[in-house]
Amino acid sequence: MAHRKFTLTKKLALIILLAATVSGLIFMTMQKISNGLIDRYLNSDEYYKSESTQSIAKFSNFVKTNHLPSTDRKAFGEWVKKENYIMLTIYKDQVLQYDSNYSLEDESGYGVERETLYAQKHSYSVMFSDGEGRVTVDGFFSSRYYDITFTLELLSSTLIFLLIVLLGIRRSLAYLRTIHEEIHILEGGELNYEMTIRGHDELAMIAESIEELRKAFLDKLDAIETLQAESRSLVTEMSHDMRTPLTSLIMYLEFAKKEQSESVSDNGRYITNAYGKAIQLKKLSDDLFDYFLLDKEQEEDLESIAVQEAIYDLISDQIAILRQEQFKVRIMGELPQVYITVNLEELGRVFDNILSNLLKYAEPKDEICITFNSNAELFEIQLTNTIKIAEDSPESTGLGERIIGRMMNRMQGQFSRSQEGTSYRVVLSFSKSKV
Repeated sequence: MAHRKFTLTKKLALIILLAATVSGLIFMTMQKISNGLIDRYLNSDEYYKSESTQSIAKFSNFVKTNHLPSTDRKAFGEWVKKENYIMLTIYKDQVLQYDSNYSLEDESGYGVERETLYAQKHSYSVMFSDGEGRVTVDGFFSSRYYDITFTLELLSSTLIFLLIVLLGIRRSLAYLRTIHEEIHILEGGELNYEMTIRGHDELAMIAESIEELRKAFLDKLDAIETLQAESRSLVTEMSHDMRTPLTSLIMYLEFAKKEQSESVSDNGRYITNAYGKAIQLKKLSDDLFDYFLLDKEQEEDLESIAVQEAIYDLISDQIAILRQEQFKVRIMGELPQVYITVNLEELGRVFDNILSNLLKYAEPKDEICITFNSNAELFEIQLTNTIKIAEDSPESTGLGERIIGRMMNRMQGQFSRSQEGTSYRVVLSFSKSKV
């Protein structure tokens, strides 16, 4: 599995850091620009005077509409609170009647304090219900624009932050959707569809794990299909192979029953032939049971054994039996001083099957050649013989070879066979091991 350069957590942290940096810079830039524009256009004397005049007009209209006297401080306070950013001062007869900056403790100055010089220069005349008064309005008229622009800048920066984050995780979200869609494809039975593996984060790890699971599942299905095909082929072949001697057996037994038309010597020949066919059927059934029971048998423990210790006695016994049956045997090469991984019981069964095949199918007049080969990884035993050609030569079912192949596989070895004309060769390959 590829090394993860960036996990999802690291990616998200980098995206958030980038988004915060960009949005923060944009916020400060916008704030600097907006503050400069406000200072330039909204803090001038002309703008201040214009806003003050509008506020005086609004206040005058408020007083006129509500017929307020110059002493209705409660109504004045509510108007100031409503207008916001405004400081209101009211004089009547050059005496202070109201100041929006005064607290409860300062109200003792109402009706006592005299009109200031600043108020005289910047006040406006307003008609109250109890007579004319002088009103001054001071305000932070541009402050409202500072607040508005700050709010807009904050919202804009927040949107930019969210946009960058969404753009940053868009690729991961798209990949997650791809994985989701591909899982649905696999659920639909399309097991040959390969998962998309992109990047090195956790999502890629999930996709890679699903891909490995898909491949393993396909391998299992292929193995099951191969086994089923092999089993079907075996059953078909065996049914044919067993039908032939069974037909002959029935025929010989029918001949033997007709005692009135057959001589005693013929009956004996029929019974002998029937017995031979029965023995052949028993051998076929034994091989068939051995083949299928190998799947149910628990694999034996393997051990590392020296070649000379594991092979010498078996080969010697096989050669002795073959020579006793008038076969010619020639050995080429020597047993090397190496170790192989085997199970002695199953190794004996392998050589018993090979001996049985040689006795049945090998031509006694020609040599059986046994060759030992060894390389860096394998130790091999090669057996070569000539196939017997005769009218009564038994037909091979190939089941014994399959049994040998399975047992070799269980011992981490390999079995192979080849035939060229009447020349037949078998190779047993064993894996070398350390002591």
